[in-house]
Amino acid sequence: MPGYLGNRLDGVVHHLAVMTSDCKIVEIKKLDKVYFVPDTIEQAITEKFTQCKNCIKN
Repeated sequence: MPGYLGNRLDGVVHHLAVMTSDCKIVEIKKLDKVYFVPDTIEQAITEKFTQCKNCIKN
């Protein structure tokens, strides 16, 4: 299972293992989902995604 999921629409990356209902991941449409290779937060940041304030603590 992937660890991180990005939302192409708002540019936010979520950590699937610690997501909350505030993340609203279920509302992300299939075409707007982005998975990262490698599956790391560093890769998501490299791809210009910002960290979700609900599931990824800085």
